[in-house]
Amino acid sequence: MSKNLYKHIYRMDTLYAAWRKVRSSAVASSSEKIRNEAKDFEARIPGSLREIQRALSKKDFVFAPQTGVAKTKTNGKSRPIVLAPIPNRIVQRALLDTLHLKVKYVQKVFAVPTSYGGIPNKRVSMAIEAAKASMQAGAKYHIRSDIPDFFTKINKARVIELLAEHVKCVDTVKLFEHALQTDLGNLDALRRREIEKLFPIGVQGVAQGSPLSPLVANIYLHEFDLKMNSDGITCLRYIDDFLLLGQDSRAVDGAFKAALKELNALELDAYSPLTAPEKASRGPAAKGVDFLGCTITPGLVQPSRKSRNKFRERARSDLEVSIRMMKAGAQEGVTSSLGTYSGALQNLDRVILGWGKAFSFCHTTAQWAHSIDKDISEALDQFERETARLLKAADQATKRRIRGVRLLVEVNSHQDGETMT
Repeated sequence: MSKNLYKHIYRMDTLYAAWRKVRSSAVASSSEKIRNEAKDFEARIPGSLREIQRALSKKDFVFAPQTGVAKTKTNGKSRPIVLAPIPNRIVQRALLDTLHLKVKYVQKVFAVPTSYGGIPNKRVSMAIEAAKASMQAGAKYHIRSDIPDFFTKINKARVIELLAEHVKCVDTVKLFEHALQTDLGNLDALRRREIEKLFPIGVQGVAQGSPLSPLVANIYLHEFDLKMNSDGITCLRYIDDFLLLGQDSRAVDGAFKAALKELNALELDAYSPLTAPEKASRGPAAKGVDFLGCTITPGLVQPSRKSRNKFRERARSDLEVSIRMMKAGAQEGVTSSLGTYSGALQNLDRVILGWGKAFSFCHTTAQWAHSIDKDISEALDQFERETARLLKAADQATKRRIRGVRLLVEVNSHQDGETMT
């Protein structure tokens, strides 16, 4: 069985299934670099997958260096994201799928009914519906919190130890261990910015953005999930966000103290509603509970005010960035996809589609949706006016670049140092 487990990881049907999932995520990415990398990999299929299969079968697959990206959050702090090359992600995904299919312990971890994040066939909407159902069943009080710096504080050795107890295949465990290591190709650049400590480059922490990170999170908090759902308390968890629901404030306050004790034993913590009200909340459920970007009441679910405002700002900001890039491109004669009229509109359309799908379980015909559409239309009108001013002052070649329609004479101008005519 142990040999068959490792072999299953590099079966061609396993790798193809993993590639389809990685591709789906890549083509929907807002990063042009990631989308192009996926296209390049796809153009070489099946050879590109056979290369991975050959390396895994010989047990000499090497995870290539990754790129650390510090994304700025609305509070000004940085969220460390690790971007891995396509082959890395395919192997990680194939490993995840194999463990889920073949290992009963992983199936047990994923089967916890109150855990939702990163679990096959579970979605945010299910966690929201569970919260709503708990309120309708009589839960009158809540505490919502999340675990700060969760992924960077996970004890990798503990997770590997827990998995190894149930996986008797040394090669699979070794691959899992290597898949969790973070080797950043841009570490020197991160050090110059003094942000390298945000990333899990040591013995502690896992990469946020890896296909395996949700599995690691759920293994690490498995016992927490089991212990916290008892004595009339419902604890719903989505990766590092959790919601406690109970009959009254006394019961829920007691449950939060118990949650802190469990988390502290794992060298983790949780935000307090008293000292960090922007990160946690406490109060009567009837007044509404903000959880996973939604405001939930016993009778209504809609995107939270914070989520709506963040989306408005994203749409407006993306258009402003495109205008600045278009201006710079017009002066320098160099353009990128986002720095063109057509590229900006395509990007905005993708953002709207993605956000709308994420909240598809809410009523998008409601007044809040009309209000957002109105704000986006106004931002688009301003974008059109700015673009018109740029076009008016531009020559014909620059107009083409601004609009995002390439010049034929520039198609091969950088090839062999010659311009085709």
